[in-house]
Amino acid sequence: MKLTVKQLEALPRKAAKEGKDAIYATEGRRGAGLLRIRAQVSGTIRFFFRYTDSDGKRDDLALGAYSPTGEGGMTLEQARDRAEQLSLIYRSGVKDIRLHLEAEQRAAAAELRRQAEEQERQEAGSLAALLSIYADYLRDRSKPSWKDVASIFRLHIVEPYPDLAQTRANEITPKDLRAIFDRLQDKGYTRALGKTRAALHSAYNLAAKSEFDSTIPPAFRLFKVSTNPVAVLPTYSALSKPGDRVLTPAELRHLLEHLHESDSMAARALLVGIYLGGQRPTQLVRVRAEDVDIERGTITLRDGKGRRQHPRLHVLPLEPVTGIVTELLEINANAPSVFSSDGKTIPHVTTLSKTIHEISGGKYQLRDVRRTCETELARLGVAKDIRAQILSHELGGVQARHYDRHHYLDEKRQALMTWKAYLDGLQAGNVVSLHGAAS
Repeated sequence: MKLTVKQLEALPRKAAKEGKDAIYATEGRRGAGLLRIRAQVSGTIRFFFRYTDSDGKRDDLALGAYSPTGEGGMTLEQARDRAEQLSLIYRSGVKDIRLHLEAEQRAAAAELRRQAEEQERQEAGSLAALLSIYADYLRDRSKPSWKDVASIFRLHIVEPYPDLAQTRANEITPKDLRAIFDRLQDKGYTRALGKTRAALHSAYNLAAKSEFDSTIPPAFRLFKVSTNPVAVLPTYSALSKPGDRVLTPAELRHLLEHLHESDSMAARALLVGIYLGGQRPTQLVRVRAEDVDIERGTITLRDGKGRRQHPRLHVLPLEPVTGIVTELLEINANAPSVFSSDGKTIPHVTTLSKTIHEISGGKYQLRDVRRTCETELARLGVAKDIRAQILSHELGGVQARHYDRHHYLDEKRQALMTWKAYLDGLQAGNVVSLHGAAS
């Protein structure tokens, strides 16, 4: 007759009464192993599987402690099931059960390690891993674009094409990648099309060059990429070319009025950017208190655009925005950005984009504001080389090799004060449109 749960739970009381462990070992057949139950004086009930090994010695293999619910132990039925499993193994001819189980555990652990190593090998060389390492590469070099690149990879490659993302990077062909760009083109994502191709091309380019270029982090060599599958794909430049939208004087006045009325950090950042001639938002939002020199009247941005290893310091005159910036310094003297809204974080450019969208009602975008500033500076008669210095355009030739961050400061100051006068007059309503129509 099998032991019942009630009888089982009574065994500790018997052990306590007798002052020694109570043993119950009647379940099982001779020569097949037994379920052995030991009730301790402490109240704990433990299950064992007793068998005789190949040397003729009895061995009690611990199965676990009794638990009415099975949590943290095993129920009586679970113990019986496990004992029956071991009995089947024993009856099959395996007499050294303990050694057999230990060997099984070692084999299982070895298989898990093998699978983990294989998974790591496959994932380490995957397209997703290459894209992740490339985004980290940009981040480590303080490239403001790294977040956008990581987002582009996630939204347009990793999430829509998970199988492709897990394919080894050096096994991917141009045909595999074409699906990514066909999808973007079908959806009308023209700007994303060009950005995705450019970022993917750069990631593969670094991996392909890493074997022979010691300036590229060794992590890129892991992918064993020898050719760039993006290189043969079209550049889509015709689809992703910059727009030509320029704000009208009325739109620019409307924008300035709303920005001046707002007390948000995004509005202040936009005002500073506009009055400084249309600075790149990604560089502007990273300005810290130490980048402002009140005494010398300068504000310094860091231009990390392009392939340069270290950002180029871009110094501008402070005069057009002294009032706003002085106010910001009082608020964010120790923040990572003078435009921080919480004193702890650098504002994201999307916040500025949303502000522009709300004011314009979607009629123009953030990038159109910078284009407008440059266009109007030209119409005001600011020379092309001075505009290039103000807007930190890529400098070429001797000008780039002998760049002095304080060079042209007087010229930039004169041009931007003329620009400020134009903007102030525009808001006052007494400026004649440079397009030939009254503002």
